[in-house]
Amino acid sequence: MMKKLLIVGSGGHGRCCLDIVRDLKIYDTIAFLDDNYVNKIVNDCKVIGCINEMDNYYSEYEDIFIAIGNNELRKKLINKAKCIGYHVISIIAYNAVVSPCASIKEGTVVFNNAIIEANASIGVGCIITANTTINHDAIIEDYCLIYSNSVIRPNTLIGSMSRIGSNCTVTFNTKIKAGSDIEDGCVIKLKDEYDFEVGI
Repeated sequence: MMKKLLIVGSGGHGRCCLDIVRDLKIYDTIAFLDDNYVNKIVNDCKVIGCINEMDNYYSEYEDIFIAIGNNELRKKLINKAKCIGYHVISIIAYNAVVSPCASIKEGTVVFNNAIIEANASIGVGCIITANTTINHDAIIEDYCLIYSNSVIRPNTLIGSMSRIGSNCTVTFNTKIKAGSDIEDGCVIKLKDEYDFEVGI
């Protein structure tokens, strides 16, 4: 049976996700939805419709991935896709290192050379970019974006909808509040302004 994937968003993030999916060699056909490039070809994949036409393609494409960098919009579109009935997949690069004891929920992408250690937990719709390390027992709540070369140390908690810049370190046992936006190069420690107990 031919396997088909619909990727929502053909911008920079979507094209990078496409590269990861192609390397996995799972899908026979991959198409995009994107408002700006309808009926055009992006990196050898056709843009078959607009994002708000997602429900029109469910009969042909059961698997979908929401490749939108904005946390709020990604959450909205994942929830819409699930309501329609799509199977929202996760994408894990072939050369990422993921512990069999780690947990990664639907709609998340793990980029090349990322490391997810034992008993780490990654929520729904997260973006874990290249060369990022999520240490053991860390919790990344839903719809977070963690940029390249950052290190999330053991027993930390990153609150939902947070954005962690490149080359950041979140130190042991630190809890970052939901919706935080951490600039590139920051070291976040216990008792910093972002740190307090948080849950989904």
